Amino acid sequence: MLQIAVVVTAVLLIGWLAAWMLAQKPATNAQQLIQDHRYEDAVIAAANDPLHRAEALKLLGRFDEAIASYRRSDDPAAQEGIALSLAHLNRDLDEAKRLMEENVALHPQIMEFQALGLAYILLRRGERSDALRIYTDNVELLETRFRDDYTDPDPLLAETLVMFGALSEAAGDVTRATALRAQAAHWAPGSVWS
Repeated sequence: MLQIAVVVTAVLLIGWLAAWMLAQKPATNAQQLIQDHRYEDAVIAAANDPLHRAEALKLLGRFDEAIASYRRSDDPAAQEGIALSLAHLNRDLDEAKRLMEENVALHPQIMEFQALGLAYILLRRGERSDALRIYTDNVELLETRFRDDYTDPDPLLAETLVMFGALSEAAGDVTRATALRAQAAHWAPGSVWS
């Protein structure tokens, strides 16, 4: 009788685990293509997914197209994407700052990454001291994130590494900046960040 109970329990547990795994949100085709460094294919696959299409376009350095795609998304991350794309283009930096500050206030996510984005925008605006103050306040958290949490190469984090590198260089740490840019190139080969 005990053996039957153990077998039934094991079958139920395996069934529950299988159902739970199937219920998890699967990666979209575009997400997988981005992870496979097939950015052009991801743009095509994400025709009906403006957020992932924008991310793939940004990896290709097609920032104007990325902005247009982000504008079709209702995901809060799209506003950050627009702000950072504007900063990469070095255009409409007042709007970039406004969008980033608004998004941080309304949709705080990974605060140190959002702070890094804001610091990068400020640096591009020529507000070096404010950018470095924000960077300095968050550098330890950024180091921890990339040392402990984000250790697997992810093309979607390459942009963050490039911004981290730009601010490290502005802070006088050229060695760290060089290493971060190399890491971005390794994580997103064939992208604008490589």
